Amino acid sequence: MTVYSIHIFNKKCEAIYFKQWNNAATAGSNKTAAIATNEPASKQSESASDATNNIDVDGDSETAKLVYGVVFSLKNMVNKLSAGKNSTDGFLSYKTNAYKLHYFESPAGLKIVLITDAASASMLSVLRQIYSSIYVENVVKNPLAKPNTPIKNELFRGSLDKYIRGLQNFE
Repeated sequence: MTVYSIHIFNKKCEAIYFKQWNNAATAGSNKTAAIATNEPASKQSESASDATNNIDVDGDSETAKLVYGVVFSLKNMVNKLSAGKNSTDGFLSYKTNAYKLHYFESPAGLKIVLITDAASASMLSVLRQIYSSIYVENVVKNPLAKPNTPIKNELFRGSLDKYIRGLQNFE
């Protein structure tokens, strides 16, 4: 299993955190890089050679908008299609040939999007663990953290990185 990246959005749909572990282009697929960058395929291969496998930045705002737009659209479509049915889960993930997008929304409206390789199993338990054990403990309970702002907390960043790298079959 390869974890490509994670995006965290607040309840106002603003990107507050982004981390990229494995660049999809360096993992062998320029198709998957389209979800991680907002560049044409020809430019992706050029920038892929310059990219490292451990990028920790706030992310590109255009990429965040694209990822959130996909999640928002799919979530609305799933909700409309399942209207009147006893479905409590709603939208959890979708898969393409190149990657799988996993989605979790907390009761407070925090949205966590994890992008992995297409062969990954459900990551819902991982997303719940990230929310309850890492985000709540290091951001929500931190009296110095400002709510709904970009996460600059080094303890959160380190704990998240350690947790993701410790997942079974992390590449």
